[in-house]
Amino acid sequence: MIPDEEKNAIWSEISPDLIKAFLSLKNEEELKAFFRDLMSERDLRELQMRWDVAKKLDAGISFSQISEESGQSPVTITKINRWLIEGCGGYKMMIERMKGEQK
Repeated sequence: MIPDEEKNAIWSEISPDLIKAFLSLKNEEELKAFFRDLMSERDLRELQMRWDVAKKLDAGISFSQISEESGQSPVTITKINRWLIEGCGGYKMMIERMKGEQK
């Protein structure tokens, strides 16, 4: 299991203003503008990769197939899978929410 300290310690370093900024975004265009200014292209690609891998893991796609398709190492895929299974529930919450919107 991922210890609570590992799950939650980061929040003592994150300004509540940043969380409020995320929550105040009103639409896709605002999100795109803010995220693009806030993050590098590498950061955005990393977020996309993690999200894609989490969705594939949730869909039951094997580590080897994900690695072959994405070029990601088994270590990276294992870390994402650990957070998918043992993390704070964020991946699962959003995957389920996106599935619900597709219906």
